[in-house]
Amino acid sequence: MRPLLLALLAGLPLIAGGTGTVVSGKHRFMAEVASTEPEKEKGLMYRQSLASDRCMFFVYRQDGYHAIWMKNCLIALDVAWVDADGRIVELAERVPPCSPMLGDNCPTYGGTVESRDFIEFPAGTFQRYGIRKGDRLGWNLLLDDGSRIKGGFPVPEDQPRK
Repeated sequence: MRPLLLALLAGLPLIAGGTGTVVSGKHRFMAEVASTEPEKEKGLMYRQSLASDRCMFFVYRQDGYHAIWMKNCLIALDVAWVDADGRIVELAERVPPCSPMLGDNCPTYGGTVESRDFIEFPAGTFQRYGIRKGDRLGWNLLLDDGSRIKGGFPVPEDQPRK
């Protein structure tokens, strides 16, 4: 089945262009993927929550300075910027939502170090699991177009449920 259909059947709020798994040590996160410009621009805007085992992976496919902007984001986030090898080169903890009173004057965060991609997690994730700059993450992502993106350290395949 297509990822969108699976998400709808499971009642999950999927707004992005794919799904997958991100791993930090022994901790696994179900990822939504933002790979197109419209998906990246929307990101986690208007979400009222993000489960503790979820994240959003922003795919860039090239190194650059990828700052985030919290306009219309209603929840605080932890953000990890990773290099092509999956090493966290920059992180921001408990990035606050931007007040609607600021309009387009919301501050940006991160993007001061070249990175390949970045991943947004619920606020408190880094503290809860001891995730730090220099740690390595792994990912296995399936985009809606059927292409697969793997990176960082190898991610074990999910075990079939019995």
